[in-house]
Amino acid sequence: MTTLAPLLSVPTYVTPVSSSSASSSSAAAVTTTPAASSTTSLGQAASPSLSLYAASGLLDGTSSLPRAIWEAPQTDATSTRMAANASAGDLGSRWKGLGRAMMDQATLLGPDHASYSQSLLVSDQARQGSSGVQAILRDQLHHFGSNAVSLSVTTASGAQVELSLSANSDGVAVDVKLTAGKLTDDERAALGQLGDAFEAAVQGLAGQPPTLSLSGLTQFDSSKLAAIDLKASLSGGTSVQFHADASQRSVALSSTAGSMKVQVDAGKDAITGSADQRQRAIASYLQQFDSAASRGHADGGLTSLFKDAFSQLNGSATPADVASAASASPAPLLSASSDDRSMLSGLADFTASITGATSAPNPLHHDEVDGFDYQVAQHTRLSGASQANRAISQQSSSTLKASYHESLQPDLPLKLDTTRQSQNYTYHQINDQASSQVEIGYHLGYLVQARVRQSASQDAKVSKYVMGDLVSTSDTPLQAQIVRDFSAQLQDGRDARAADGDGASRQRQLMAQIGTMGLLQGDPTAVRGHGTQIVGSWQG
Repeated sequence: MTTLAPLLSVPTYVTPVSSSSASSSSAAAVTTTPAASSTTSLGQAASPSLSLYAASGLLDGTSSLPRAIWEAPQTDATSTRMAANASAGDLGSRWKGLGRAMMDQATLLGPDHASYSQSLLVSDQARQGSSGVQAILRDQLHHFGSNAVSLSVTTASGAQVELSLSANSDGVAVDVKLTAGKLTDDERAALGQLGDAFEAAVQGLAGQPPTLSLSGLTQFDSSKLAAIDLKASLSGGTSVQFHADASQRSVALSSTAGSMKVQVDAGKDAITGSADQRQRAIASYLQQFDSAASRGHADGGLTSLFKDAFSQLNGSATPADVASAASASPAPLLSASSDDRSMLSGLADFTASITGATSAPNPLHHDEVDGFDYQVAQHTRLSGASQANRAISQQSSSTLKASYHESLQPDLPLKLDTTRQSQNYTYHQINDQASSQVEIGYHLGYLVQARVRQSASQDAKVSKYVMGDLVSTSDTPLQAQIVRDFSAQLQDGRDARAADGDGASRQRQLMAQIGTMGLLQGDPTAVRGHGTQIVGSWQG
């Protein structure tokens, strides 16, 4: 098989053929050849002496690449990148570099150049069609591509920039527009800094299977850019919506396997902890997600996307510029101190959910529905008359409701039909709940309360059928609940600081241990272990 070398230069612009010329099988396209263009042939490096297109506008006879029908002359870096990707087969390769190139193009938008549009048609229908057919295909490609990603950026001054990238079997199209306002130089620079982030997001979505790579889009200069919105629609049935601004970050995804959503309250940066503390909490939550997915038989691909969304939206702190802008504002009446934060999860408040597609695979028992639904959230409340008399309560909770069928013989796949011979299976119903609460209280500036409350319950009901007959039903409930109060230990540590230089260090260690214990735990056995574990002790 002949290997296609990358196109190192921009192909010749081919104007759409007319309707009359399309009627003849030997019709020729009009070409406009840029001066001093260089092209490449198959398997060779670029050479000025080689011509990619013959005089007819078709590819040179030695090439097997399709003729390219361009929307506009190729006089820019975005077109060059599209041309270089023209022979690629997979979506990721066809879109390679275009996220970065489009964002660079956006920095050039202005009153005299408010939009940019380019498309490359390569299908047989486009090559053989009239100008009218090509115009229809081009419009469908721009607006109804089977794979499409769009990014909308609103700047601090109110300007709005929209980028769209689409592809189908006919080709690839890009659009870059300034739809409102006027960009300042600082805003152009901030847009340019998003290039790699948009490229990473595009490449993740173009993967097989699609993945989420959105961390970079959460790290923007909020003094220059106010909001970012990304939308994607992919041919496999996956759709994605992402939003980020100074107060919140969110991702919603739906696919044939189900749906998931993660929303983070980024405006509550006053309760977030250090990067290490956040990563510790994220790792703990991901372990909870894995346990719930395994227990409820969730779809593996959807679970991976859910975990990626949760990690990426929670992993990054509020951008430094947001923090600095907040510091310029009047100090809030109530806020969490560094000691307080060490006893909390370290994460901003969030809500997250993952719901699998439902099915009723047993034609003899339509009431036996397979499904998976997991909900998890954290909410933090600060109250009190003053900072010296503040109270903080951080509540995290989760619920799992799932049901599924399993074959009685693990090595044989379950194929339920209307025959008794197929009705050998177990039907599982899962109902789990978990809760964790950290309570912190001060009186006249002194810590008087530091308490952790945790509870977890798991219930699994299993119905066993043999040859269609219900032969057994089992119900296995597990529960655990603990309350741990650390006020006295922390008070002892505070008093020890004056006499013992290690007292402050021990106190910080205990606060960190409280933060770890307070993380949500869905396993009743682990919760029960927290009730007997000695978390910290003081020696005077």
